[in-house]
Amino acid sequence: MSSASFIFNQVIEKDRDAKMKRTSNRPIPSERISIPQATLVGISMMGLSFYMLTVYVNLLTALCALTALISYVFLYTIFLKPRTTQNIVIGGVAGCVGPLIGYAAIGNSLPIQAWILFTMIFLWTPAHFWALAIFLKEDYSDADFPMLPVVKGINQTTKSIFFYTILYSLCCVSFYFLEPSMGLLYLVIALLVCIWMGILSYRLIQNPERQAARKFFLFSIFHLFLINITIVIDHMI
Repeated sequence: MSSASFIFNQVIEKDRDAKMKRTSNRPIPSERISIPQATLVGISMMGLSFYMLTVYVNLLTALCALTALISYVFLYTIFLKPRTTQNIVIGGVAGCVGPLIGYAAIGNSLPIQAWILFTMIFLWTPAHFWALAIFLKEDYSDADFPMLPVVKGINQTTKSIFFYTILYSLCCVSFYFLEPSMGLLYLVIALLVCIWMGILSYRLIQNPERQAARKFFLFSIFHLFLINITIVIDHMI
């Protein structure tokens, strides 16, 4: 289902992708694959994914996955991304559905823990992608995407990154108090990496340069990975 989402995204953004250095070599803008071919593959993968999830897992899981695809393609790619600086905030919903899919697959339900993890990723997404948008500001400007650094400037963007970093960090730490299976290992690691992420976001305000944004962007990936791995390990011990 994720692959189908990305295919539809690249079909829709073919012309804009061709204007960006980061995306100009993708199969569709580079014309290695035609739009009809890509669309056929995307539809096939979407249908096969929904069928397999429904038959071999459960309907709730399939519906969660389909919701992610619909929100990514229609809400984010078509409606929000070309129109508003808040595209990644609202449109980031699609990237948060993973925990819902996981809980639905295991227990055929969506408990509060699934929604906490959903919220965690939702709050992580803006800071992560705005840091990338600072690093690739010219690319987004060339493609006429109204990303926050392009429209509001880098200084305003770094303040927004700091704001969402604080919210995300609070959500990470609160998971310890809301999930009974979490122990001190999770709390200690969450506190340490959240403090460091907060420091990096504050430094980005003081030094709003491309390399500082890139450093924050890369650490945000590691941060979310470490938080999730720690949740798994702490649950097992």
